[in-house]
Amino acid sequence: MTDSSPAAVLFDLDGTLIDSAPGVAWSLNKALDAEGRAPLTVERVKELVGKGAVHLIADALDDEGGSDDPDQATRLKDAFLQIYSENPVQDTAVFPGVMDMLESLQARGIPMALCTNKPDITTRPVLQAFDFERFFPVVLCGDVAKYKKPDGRHVLETAALINADPVRAVMVGDSENDIYAAHDAGVASVCVTFGYCHEPFDVLNPSVLINSFENFDAALSSALSTGPFVRTK
Repeated sequence: MTDSSPAAVLFDLDGTLIDSAPGVAWSLNKALDAEGRAPLTVERVKELVGKGAVHLIADALDDEGGSDDPDQATRLKDAFLQIYSENPVQDTAVFPGVMDMLESLQARGIPMALCTNKPDITTRPVLQAFDFERFFPVVLCGDVAKYKKPDGRHVLETAALINADPVRAVMVGDSENDIYAAHDAGVASVCVTFGYCHEPFDVLNPSVLINSFENFDAALSSALSTGPFVRTK
């Protein structure tokens, strides 16, 4: 690892490394159907993912006018997580170039960690199914972290667990949660354009914006050179 290399690369999962929205929709709709609720389209699920299972279920119920059953949200969440954990790669694919990119970073000796709002119960089976575990000695999920994205402390806690200097770490994600967390943490960021972002990229203002993982090493170098976006109070 050279002086120009990052101290660590922290990755989001859904929408960054994997196209999981179709699989999330499949599992969610199974749970909704058991409760007599209408299914959501994949496009609608793409709009709702990123904040964790509790918010996903709440938003799904809100789409149908809410619920008079105070226990329904909990039942749906538990059913969804169970179905998803048992079918972790249903309708889910690794984005092009991801495996080559991770292999390259590992070969260069650059530490990697996963910083995701996805619950631990559904993250671990996905990592195992796609053989991602070997790349990520540290995985900090949204239901395990003390704070979760867009709170920058999620990023900083992940960096600390991998013993990385956050000044030279890079956060890689696809959405406002990832990039705003990087800004909040004072960490450089790389934003992919093919995920589930809900805001214009020029508003997010990542250090670097990429359309694919081709030439990812150059993107990392550029992110470190550009540095993090600094918010003014």
